[in-house]
Amino acid sequence: MRSARWLAGAWLCLRAACAIAAPIAVGFVAPDEEPRYTTLLAGFRKGLQAAGGEAGQAVVLEHRIRRGDASGAGRAALALEAAGARVAFVVGTELTRAVRTAAADLPIVFVTPGDPVGAGVAASLARPGNNLTGLTFEYPTLSAKRIALFKELVPSARAIGVVYDARDASPQQGYAAAVEAARRLELKLVPIDARDLAAGAVAPVGGLDGLLLIPGGAIAVAIAPAVRLAAARRIALVGWTRSEATRDATLTYGAAETEVAGNAARLVARILAGASAGSLAIEQPTKFELVINVRAAREHGLAIPDALLVRADEVIR
Repeated sequence: MRSARWLAGAWLCLRAACAIAAPIAVGFVAPDEEPRYTTLLAGFRKGLQAAGGEAGQAVVLEHRIRRGDASGAGRAALALEAAGARVAFVVGTELTRAVRTAAADLPIVFVTPGDPVGAGVAASLARPGNNLTGLTFEYPTLSAKRIALFKELVPSARAIGVVYDARDASPQQGYAAAVEAARRLELKLVPIDARDLAAGAVAPVGGLDGLLLIPGGAIAVAIAPAVRLAAARRIALVGWTRSEATRDATLTYGAAETEVAGNAARLVARILAGASAGSLAIEQPTKFELVINVRAAREHGLAIPDALLVRADEVIR
């Protein structure tokens, strides 16, 4: 009898030890668009390591989702729940909505370029509720700021093409701000749908002095075509962040995506430590980097004004 009790006790101890040793799992759900997926994932992993504690030991369960695949995002959410994930980092408003619908009990940290309150994802920035929190990496007014930077870069400019996903609410906000800025600067603004540009369905547009990329939606598929178009026309290309995809842009201004993902990891760490996701305020960017690519400008026959160069956080020569 004592032997049986000893074996039972040993089994319980073994189970407890295994439970203690079980790895902490967190989810990573993002559109399967390279190189952005890898960039965000690397920043997220680095942020978890920097946070230390349980976050530093966490196993990241990856789920690549085709943009617009709400059912795929739902399946990913259920898989994360089944695997015991404690929290998920989700990229984009639409994926966040799909994950939230499929797995209401799974805490979420999301990142979006738009207004999560206006999109109906969060109750407020201060107290988002819905078992989620997150970060924005963009303000609509930043598109207006980039238009102004472009005008400084090319003072003689008369027209700029704006590449954005016209079917997504977040870039629509940025486009509206760009329209107003172009009007004030007496610039003609030519809208170019990101998905049409990627599909080669954009009619030839003449007389452009530059291109502006607005983040959000399906913009990732249009970055490479926009880079090629700018190179072929020898015109300036203005983007929202310096990344592998935008390395040939003439100028970028915005929050670094690796830093955004790192900040998301910090929020994940707070949730792992016991914080309620819905009570954590949604964070907005406070640091923006101006990066100027002198080499790209030279190849396009552009001279960077000294007044712009001295304000740059990084100059690529």
